[in-house]
Amino acid sequence: MLIGVTGGTGYLGAHCVRRLLAEGHRVRLLVAPDAAGAPVVNRLTEVGDVEVLPGDVRDTAVIDRLIDGCDALIHAAGIVGTDNRRRTLMWDINAYATESVLTRAVAAGLDPVVSVSSYSALFPPPDGVIGPDSPTADGRSPYAQTKAYADRVARRLQRQGAPVVVTYPSSVVGPAFHTEPGVTERGWAPIVRFRVGPRLRGGMQMVDVRDIAEVHNAIMVPGRGPRRYVCGGTLVAFDDMISALEFGAGRRFTRIPISPRVFRGLSRVGDALSSIVSMGDGLSYEAALLLTAATPTDDSATLSDLGITWRSPINAIVSSFPGHDLPEDVADSSV
Repeated sequence: MLIGVTGGTGYLGAHCVRRLLAEGHRVRLLVAPDAAGAPVVNRLTEVGDVEVLPGDVRDTAVIDRLIDGCDALIHAAGIVGTDNRRRTLMWDINAYATESVLTRAVAAGLDPVVSVSSYSALFPPPDGVIGPDSPTADGRSPYAQTKAYADRVARRLQRQGAPVVVTYPSSVVGPAFHTEPGVTERGWAPIVRFRVGPRLRGGMQMVDVRDIAEVHNAIMVPGRGPRRYVCGGTLVAFDDMISALEFGAGRRFTRIPISPRVFRGLSRVGDALSSIVSMGDGLSYEAALLLTAATPTDDSATLSDLGITWRSPINAIVSSFPGHDLPEDVADSSV
């Protein structure tokens, strides 16, 4: 298949493109003009058949060139993070550009048309579990609100019978493929740098970035209609995440006990300040809620339909540190 891809030079997208190329697919890769010479682009062209299309995902003429002659599409472009100073850009790209891309791809007859969303678009779920039938949430941050907008667009197209497939990754972890680290790793970077972290009750769903690539590769079968796949992975206790960071860094951290209420309160201060200065990706109220709520996901349809087995996110966390690379086929095991 010839697959059009947006966001393929990002942390998650690069792994997806790499996996598609390894499967033998051809990829037409939309690349922002300022990223055309990025190392990841050159590395992906070494893996397989990649056509690079420079352009802005917000430009409808560019999108038409991207999808022209393609069989399928993966739309992974987005502004990921909790920096409220990028609110307008999030709405332009995560919401409005996504609406344009999905609508135009469906009108052009591509199958499947994949929208990479986030489980933030479904948080909090009314029944305590995030699943493929969970309703779109209102969102508490610009990121979650814009992903929710895009999710409503995708579901509207699905109700019309369009072959739109939505994926909902949780906190994605693991080594980058010649890109910047993922948002979760950026969030824990201060803990690693200063060797100090909170001792906190709670946890978060985490999934290996290579498993997300496997999911999107498995989706690339036409004729299966609209579907939604939650990619939550495994619920990792916060203290276990800190232990994995210690193992990867090869050093012990100071752990400061903190209650969930105080942690959420501090995150509100971080949100207020984030409109003025960058506070990092781990200090938002939304992230604090996700951590302290420890909301599980129902991935059963994803695992059964696509034949996926989740790797250990603990191993993925460790493998994001230099000197701890794991083979691609390492599956569910622990440090």
